[in-house]
Amino acid sequence: MATLTPTLTLASTDVTANETLNLTLTDSLSVLGPCETKRVVVASGSTDVGADNTIFAAGSYTIAYVLLYNTSVATSGEIITIGTTASSGSLAATNMSLIPGEFAFFPWDSSVSLVADASSGSPVLEARIFQAAS
Repeated sequence: MATLTPTLTLASTDVTANETLNLTLTDSLSVLGPCETKRVVVASGSTDVGADNTIFAAGSYTIAYVLLYNTSVATSGEIITIGTTASSGSLAATNMSLIPGEFAFFPWDSSVSLVADASSGSPVLEARIFQAAS
């Protein structure tokens, strides 16, 4: 078993007129194998995102922690949308959209597949998954 220590810091001196934002949250997560890192070229305009752009398949893990990072450096476009698929293979539900350079870290229960679609181009999504210890 290993320990993963995520830390999130939000800081700003001008986000509001009334306060200076300085918030840091840290957690200690117990993780074990399998841990996986992959870089996925996300095709735009896919007619079957479930077949073409599955990032992590349902049931392939139990509870896990996922880090997604849109590595694109495009100045516009190449937005990666993360969601789930309908039976037709189209994007059924959108959970988040990552513009170039954006990332997300979140817990995932593996009850649905995580799939991706791109608004344009073929951006690369870096995906890391850490299996929770329990």
